[in-house]
Amino acid sequence: MGAMNNNPRSPAYRWSVLSIIMIGTFMAILDTSIVNVALPHMMSAFGVNRNQIEWVTTGFMLATAVSMPLVGWLVGRLGHKTLYLSSLTLFTAGSAACAMAWSYDSLIVARIIQAVGGGAIQPVGMAIIAELFEPEERGKALGVWGTGIMIGPAIGPTLGGYLTDAFSWRSIFSVNLPFGLLALLIGLTIMESDSKRLKRKVPFDLWGFIFLSMTLIAGLLALSKGQEKGWTSEYIITCLAFTVTGLVMFLTVETVITHPLLDLKLFIYRNFTLSMVLAIFRAVGMFGGIFLVPLFLENLVGYTTIQTGLWMMPGAVIVGIMMPLSGQMADRYSIRWLVLGGSMLTGISLLLYGDLDPRSGALMIIGPQLIRGIGLALMMAPLMTAAINSVPQEQVATASSFLNVAQRVGGSFGIALLNTFVTNSVRVHAVHLGSLVGNSPESLRQWAEIGLREGHIKVQGLFLSTQMRGMVSAAETILDRANVLGFQNGFFLAGVIILLSVPLCLLLDGRKHHHIAPQNPH
Repeated sequence: MGAMNNNPRSPAYRWSVLSIIMIGTFMAILDTSIVNVALPHMMSAFGVNRNQIEWVTTGFMLATAVSMPLVGWLVGRLGHKTLYLSSLTLFTAGSAACAMAWSYDSLIVARIIQAVGGGAIQPVGMAIIAELFEPEERGKALGVWGTGIMIGPAIGPTLGGYLTDAFSWRSIFSVNLPFGLLALLIGLTIMESDSKRLKRKVPFDLWGFIFLSMTLIAGLLALSKGQEKGWTSEYIITCLAFTVTGLVMFLTVETVITHPLLDLKLFIYRNFTLSMVLAIFRAVGMFGGIFLVPLFLENLVGYTTIQTGLWMMPGAVIVGIMMPLSGQMADRYSIRWLVLGGSMLTGISLLLYGDLDPRSGALMIIGPQLIRGIGLALMMAPLMTAAINSVPQEQVATASSFLNVAQRVGGSFGIALLNTFVTNSVRVHAVHLGSLVGNSPESLRQWAEIGLREGHIKVQGLFLSTQMRGMVSAAETILDRANVLGFQNGFFLAGVIILLSVPLCLLLDGRKHHHIAPQNPH
């Protein structure tokens, strides 16, 4: 270990530090999805309602998003090592506090502490990788590191369901402790201090941070609550007004201030700007599959959370295999064509799910997952490499933090969009199918026979007449069919959105950036 400290550029040192960063990133990403299945158990434990318990996830999401933009400024003040290990300490301490929470309020406070640490872990980890690895090696390193980002959300619900059933809801937090403490111990031992290379300490852009926080909090609340509150409700309109106002004020402040939180000149670097936009498209594809497929398998097919996780496992495995490979390809080949191929594969995989049915076989469930996993890997590692390699070294921390913000906002937007679209599609199909039945006894009989024959419709009632039993059976069959069609439409929309990013992929500068030249942003 001492040898690694003396030679921070040695492969052993770099890959050892990367392993520490991977542990922290994986835990932080995992905690965005592992909690959801345990929420009903928390409701019972603390005697709170559904609206209250949702703040366990909402508070985490908002605190994570708000902490991410601070990374660029904090790196200049504290250095990479101090900031990363401090963030990991906060996250681990927050996890311990969540596991020991004695009340609803203490759980929310602990989740916010956990989120503040977790929000910084991912962008500062990316900045450390850019510091350790030369531009021609960053693709491989980012590919290995990004494996945790891709796998975490996929296995989170399954792992959360297993831990909750086998132990208790507290175990989904306490499982972080041994890994967090191990990463901290190794990090303190081997990571080289970069305090001597700190940038000139600049004043904190307080007003920029306030307006950006206002934008992110109001915007994410609108996206997460839109379906529940109604997109035209006073609550959502107020959130959107705060979002627009905050964004306008933030951009105004960043334009005139001497030391902005986000240097708007970063957007003159073509690959950085395109990577920000494409990160949102990628998030729709990634979260579209992770969000819609489990809902389909659980709600329409009837699988348990753990069974659904097993069906999703092949997709997670292929991502784990492909991320390092796609990173290596990003170092050797044109990023433009890799991202283009990834976008097309991801879009096609979601279009294939447009035919998913409760009676679909294993090939139909797993096949598109494998295609989607390859596509997302080809999109993610090359895009991160293109973005980081295109900006000056001193701006990497800021660039990585805002790339992660774009990913977070894109994921929330994708889930909100697809959830609303599927819900509306189900309603439209139910009305349409119901109108086909009308008052026709023959149509009623046919729909009732379908429901009774498939076995998932059970009509009960002591005093129901034969005709009434037929009507109830037909109505339930129609609703089931409408749900299937709604999900199919949702998959199709997600695929179309991803394919719309193809023209943007063609605009990427495909040249390999071995030397970053700030004077020539294009």
